[in-house]
Amino acid sequence: MRIPAPKLLLAPACLGLFLLSGWASVFFAVDTDLVQYAAIAATIVLGGLSLSYSGLNRFACLLPAIVCLIAFAQIAYLDTHIGHRPKELKFYLILVFCAYCACFVLRGAAAEQFVKIYVALCFVLSVAALAMNKGADTGAQRLMQGDGNPIWIARAAGTTIMFLAWRLLTDTRRRALRIALILPCVAALVLAGSRGPILSLLLGLGVLLVLTNRGALLLSRKVWAAGLAVVLLAVAAAVLAPDGIKDRLASLVVSNYSGSDVLRMNLYEVSFAMLRDTVFGQGFGAFEASGALQPYPHNLLIETLIEPGLIFTVFFFALIGYAIVRLYRSAKRSQGRDLVATFLCALSLYSLANAMFSGDITSPKELYLCVFYALSTAFVMRAAPVPARRFAAPHSPAH
Repeated sequence: MRIPAPKLLLAPACLGLFLLSGWASVFFAVDTDLVQYAAIAATIVLGGLSLSYSGLNRFACLLPAIVCLIAFAQIAYLDTHIGHRPKELKFYLILVFCAYCACFVLRGAAAEQFVKIYVALCFVLSVAALAMNKGADTGAQRLMQGDGNPIWIARAAGTTIMFLAWRLLTDTRRRALRIALILPCVAALVLAGSRGPILSLLLGLGVLLVLTNRGALLLSRKVWAAGLAVVLLAVAAAVLAPDGIKDRLASLVVSNYSGSDVLRMNLYEVSFAMLRDTVFGQGFGAFEASGALQPYPHNLLIETLIEPGLIFTVFFFALIGYAIVRLYRSAKRSQGRDLVATFLCALSLYSLANAMFSGDITSPKELYLCVFYALSTAFVMRAAPVPARRFAAPHSPAH
């Protein structure tokens, strides 16, 4: 019996769990890697049930792109003296898995189901972090500072806010409910004390305004009232937040050179020193082996320049840029009404901007998923037969 992909609800759910698998060890006494690999295996099995529905040729079209990525990364090792094979292997596995999901899971209604499930998981994660950390002493006083990175909470909260904002822009029903759902996510975003997701969220919201052509909403009293409620909650959360978070948030507008800023400056100094050594890369994990204060420079562009090298970086970011342009054009054609194209376009820009401030090359999994989704749809459209145009036979002149 053939099971079409849109009915495989478990496959999009497993994919969403994979993207958020880092939080497994925080809420449950399990190994994060075990949850991640279990989610990968479940997604592959469930997506494999729909191979006949999609056709293997769609995945075959993506293989050249994956091979090129791996080939360019290996070229970098011509001038490599440090390597970290586990990180390299993890990065390639993420790329291949995201390509697989883009072809066999995110198609038709399955893509829409994935977006809704993923946003729901992000919302639950944000609310759970708020509930479990009420009044807790987390050392740096940031939300979920313990075993869970606070920036993960901020990214999840920002993702939920973007989705609900898109709903507010495209659907006039249940606006009060959506604003009520946004409020705890805003609180989680502020209390996480992560500046990168806040700046990235502003970019994502701006993209949604452009895609939906709803700039005129800025003149609406209801929108201003809703925005005021959100801003007041953000201000209240910032006022009630510990001093460490206040200092971090204040640095968004005023440079106060806090401990985090000094750390970033140190990371950038190490990065520029390593970039002067070679432009062909020093291998995955080279930055951590350099003895820097952090295992990665918290900047995707700098990290790819240092580790895989210049050749890989140019190809890699060209691929990302091409995919984002495709998603933007697809969303713009529907005036932002297409949930999948519009949200994935905003999510990819949100994730890319955030990757310029935090995480390493294996962190922005949702960005790679969006990239391969854009590539897979591009290949499918090109492979679609173009209907032949029939020309009417010329009429013979009357005698």
